[in-house]
Amino acid sequence: MVVEGYGLPHYIRTVELRHRLIGYQHDKCGEIFFSSKKYNLCPRCGKEGKIEKISLVREGVIESISINRDKKKENWIGNRAVGIVRINIDGKKVRVPTEFSDIVIPNETPFFSSKWINHRVEPTARILDHNPEGAIYYGIKFRPVLINKKVQIPFLTKLVKSKRPGISSIGISLPRYRTTAEEIARAFQLDPNYIKKGLGVEEVTVPAWDQDTGTFAIDAALDAITRLPPEFIKTIGMIVVGSESKPYSVKPTATNIQSFLGIDEDIICYDAEFACIAAGMQIKSAIALIKSGEIESALIIGADVSQGKPGDPLDLDTGAGGACFVISKYNVILEYIGMNFHVGDHPDFARRAGCPYPFHGYGLTGKPSYFAFQENAIEKTLIKYNIHPDRLKAATFHQPNHNFLRKEVKKLGLDIESRIKKELMPCIIGDPVKKIGNTYSAATMLGLAAIVNEPRHYFKIDELTAQKLGFPDPKKPSLTLEAGDIVLAGWYGSGAAGGCVLFEVTENYQKYISCTIPFSHRLTKSDVIGGKKYVSLVTRYFHKGMIKNQ
Repeated sequence: MVVEGYGLPHYIRTVELRHRLIGYQHDKCGEIFFSSKKYNLCPRCGKEGKIEKISLVREGVIESISINRDKKKENWIGNRAVGIVRINIDGKKVRVPTEFSDIVIPNETPFFSSKWINHRVEPTARILDHNPEGAIYYGIKFRPVLINKKVQIPFLTKLVKSKRPGISSIGISLPRYRTTAEEIARAFQLDPNYIKKGLGVEEVTVPAWDQDTGTFAIDAALDAITRLPPEFIKTIGMIVVGSESKPYSVKPTATNIQSFLGIDEDIICYDAEFACIAAGMQIKSAIALIKSGEIESALIIGADVSQGKPGDPLDLDTGAGGACFVISKYNVILEYIGMNFHVGDHPDFARRAGCPYPFHGYGLTGKPSYFAFQENAIEKTLIKYNIHPDRLKAATFHQPNHNFLRKEVKKLGLDIESRIKKELMPCIIGDPVKKIGNTYSAATMLGLAAIVNEPRHYFKIDELTAQKLGFPDPKKPSLTLEAGDIVLAGWYGSGAAGGCVLFEVTENYQKYISCTIPFSHRLTKSDVIGGKKYVSLVTRYFHKGMIKNQ
């Protein structure tokens, strides 16, 4: 959106600057400069010329950094770091002032800024501020790049139309903060095994104080787009965000995605609500619109800062994060086979207007809801497309906890033991819930990302059995997705609906995975710069907005 003039509100005047870090490049000298104003003359060479806009949302290095320690102990946001990021674009250096995120600053001990100089940083969508009326000012900050992070590039240099539409890329966004099952159990005087074994969850993701559903949705979309050629942006005709924890009750998050990516204004753009299947429900609509010729591509995003009443079983494993499916007829890695649903009026989980937390209809939970609705949708889909579970190379399901997912895997005969009895290769299961918790609308989508964005999946099988099954390396039995493989994804949304979609892996997949950061690398280690950081239960509640700053 191009907005000129100073009679407009500050929020609108600064949208491009905040969302896309718009800089300017002089066509004569080629210099790039970052400024809140567009000059008629180049401030570097002083000559007239054509001044072109250029987005500076890309990696850079820290040139300078300083900190502002917050002396008010009741302000739990804590210390902040600001400084200058140096970005290199085709040999031209441009400096951008910024606030840094995900850098832990000690309260009393000295902060050695020298160790951060020339450290790689990456752009990330964050909350910058709020205006007096309550509007959220989203914008770009920078955070440390993980030491082992690879650079993502388009896996195809141009748009190539596929035989059938499907998924062209999967982007994810996970916070770097965690709270362990032991810490949650300690706070509520529970046995840690109630969470670790009863729910099957070891730790949960926790948003930073400046992250919310909107920032996760934006970062997931930005991540997905990096593996597609620049011209792909022009093909996007639909953006949908599914969530249970919208930043606004009325204003959509989808328009934030449109603005950050610089997508044309003439698109279908809305938020969806249907509990944890809110985003999954949109896949079939996007495919139908692509087949009809109304659009060429769509972004389907699931994101949540999952909510539960403190101490409630629902709260014990709630996480945060987002995932983005790029649905298109171009550069497809997973061709769409088909999708079916099973819907009914079933209030097993809901939140009334004005209530801060959702509630469980305990008598309606579990067997009559999650299992019944999801399994009915799966059965319909497999029968309709004449696919037996034994043909599935990989599968994922909605994962409110790991034990529910594990039971679903067992019922379909996709567990390792059942497969070995049939002398079949094991099925790849996407189950990140163990390490990130229940991410509501993003749960199944992150499960599929754990399958598709991981180059190789390893199994705990003894060498003799692995040899009998035909693994190339019986000592380290592993599988990878190959062209022609069938992948299943199951959804469940309270209220209620089950969903199931089938995909077929294409020849493009091997190129895609070679240009993708492995999902396992996103589950960052705590012993590296930029890695995950463990926080207390109180900090977790503050970051999720469950405790207000005084």
